[in-house]
Amino acid sequence: MVAALSAGGLLVGTAGSASATTSIRLNTAFWAGVHQNHSVASGEVGVPDLAPGDTVVAVCWDRGDNLGNGNVWYRVIGQRYAANGVELCIAGWTYGGYVDGHAAFHTGAVPIC
Repeated sequence: MVAALSAGGLLVGTAGSASATTSIRLNTAFWAGVHQNHSVASGEVGVPDLAPGDTVVAVCWDRGDNLGNGNVWYRVIGQRYAANGVELCIAGWTYGGYVDGHAAFHTGAVPIC
């Protein structure tokens, strides 16, 4: 179920269309879980939580639970763990406030789902 990716194969992205991807580095002090839906109650998808400095590959955003800093969640299709270089291709949702303070949402780098 967990697939490793070739170096850089998934994490190169562009913004501008619903099919594009955007790489977003976690630049907050928070760790971010990858959830089945845009709510904490949906549960996580089974990948390790992302630490500051890790990267997600986002395809779009939608509104969900407000965890204290807005209600924007990113739909992600991949994760890169900076500490060990592992790249995974697992779909899920991450809370934008924990990823980049919703910066990719505010700049339009990630389209609405």
